[in-house]
Amino acid sequence: MAKAPHHAGDYQVRAQRVRDQANANTLTRCWQCGRTKAEHGRPWHAGHVIDGQAGGELRAECEQCNTSRGATLGNQRRASGYDWP
Repeated sequence: MAKAPHHAGDYQVRAQRVRDQANANTLTRCWQCGRTKAEHGRPWHAGHVIDGQAGGELRAECEQCNTSRGATLGNQRRASGYDWP
């Protein structure tokens, strides 16, 4: 199965860089909830600043915020009749 456009190209390399930087700095805060990894206790993800944007900016985001935002966007798209690429 082909990757979604927002996960294609150099996404994996860029996302790994964001996660590595977040893990290297214990003061890193999730750009959504503002908590550190010690405060939320979840792994870092590389969250899209603009959800689903291919090649867009990525920031350190806790797993809970990232998966919650992704689920919300997917549910909104399905409800609106969004035609998946």
